[in-house]
This record gives sequence, structure tokens and C-alpha cells, in this order.
Amino acid sequence: MAFSKALVALLLALAATAVSAAGQSQPPSCDGHKVTVQNLCDHDLRLNIEPFANSYPIFSNGYLLPRGTHREFPVCAWTGRVKLLGADVVEFHLGHEGGGWYQLTPGPTKSTIPVSCTPHGKLQGHCPTAGCNRSKCFEHSVPGGNCHGVSEMKIVYCST
Repeated sequence: MAFSKALVALLLALAATAVSAAGQSQPPSCDGHKVTVQNLCDHDLRLNIEPFANSYPIFSNGYLLPRGTHREFPVCAWTGRVKLLGADVVEFHLGHEGGGWYQLTPGPTKSTIPVSCTPHGKLQGHCPTAGCNRSKCFEHSVPGGNCHGVSEMKIVYCST
């Protein structure tokens, strides 16, 4: 079966568009910046995401994070919320230059799953862990302006 030049050109254009779109869905890795989510619970977790300020979704809503695992999501910069039913909402910003702010706020249901958010990197300024782990709670809000050198925001969910 012979194809016309016009049909071949159309198929090539469609293939190039698909490759371009697929390439755009893969975020670039900028200086190793990443968001890490870890599940130390005794059950699997279904996470939801709410990106802000032109940030892209780093995973899809309903993302399954199996128990005892962690996932890393490369980003250049990211602002938004990570949500889990039964845990505080984690809201944070990781800037292009390594500045960060983060806070935990109560979700729509009672918080029964402890969660913490901790910046990692060559930290400078006030960059404590926010939230709770199995045994203690820390600050719940670390406002912007005084945490620098952040290359990773790590969110950890754990059982009580």
C-alpha cells in the first residue's frame, strides 16, 4: 500500500508533537532539587497533590505509596500541598535558588497519621522539622525568608 507524501508528512508531524509533549511531562532535574515522600506506616497510602503558582503535578491524585517505601520527584522549584486523608496537610515551597518555607495545617478530617516535613541540603538560617513523628511534635510553620540552601523537601508519614 502506497502512502502519499502528504499523509507521511502528517504522520511525522503527529509523531513529533507526541514526542515533544512526552518530553514536557518529564520535569528537568535542577541541581538535584527534589521532593521526597516516605511511607513509614504499616499500610499503603493514597496521596493527593495540589500544585500552586505554575507548579506542575509531581504525581497524580490518588498516587499509591506502598508501606515501607519512598519516592523521589525531581523538581527545579515547586509550590503546593501534599494531602492524605487522616493526616495534616503539608504545604511548602522549594525555590530555584534553594529558599524554602513549609507548614502543616489540619486537614478536613481528624489527624491520626503523624506527618513531618524536613528540608535537606546545605541549610542556612532557620530550617527545623515541622510536624510530628511517632514520639514528638515540632514547629508547625516555618515561614519564608529565613531557610536557605534547600535542595530537598522530605515528607514522612508514620504510624502512631
